[in-house]
Amino acid sequence: MTNKDLRREQLALLRFEKSMKKAATDKAAGKPLDKAPLIAGVAAVTAAAASVADKMGDASLMQYADAVESAAYAANDGNAWLMNLAEAVSKGHNAIEMLAQQGAFIILQAGGGTPKPPQAEVIASVLMNGQL
Repeated sequence: MTNKDLRREQLALLRFEKSMKKAATDKAAGKPLDKAPLIAGVAAVTAAAASVADKMGDASLMQYADAVESAAYAANDGNAWLMNLAEAVSKGHNAIEMLAQQGAFIILQAGGGTPKPPQAEVIASVLMNGQL
């Protein structure tokens, strides 16, 4: 029987998103962009994507991990680099949630309040305003 629980993989993605927000907050505060923690987190995102693809039986999900990896290793710098990475992460996060709901997989659910904004919006807001 296939494990239908994707919460562990979601947590890995959420941790990566949290590190992206910290990098954007630091950048907005005038600190130099430290790519190292984010590049290190790409391995966890790729592993989570592989696990999700295996559990869902859909290898096409690996394209989102590839997009995150490509964005992380891109030559551009600063705000553009963070925004490209955030956009790739947002697309992957949305695809996983949509497919998980269609396949009756167990995912993290908000207990009320407002839904989590897409990562690309979070990073754009932090870079422009210094906060969400």
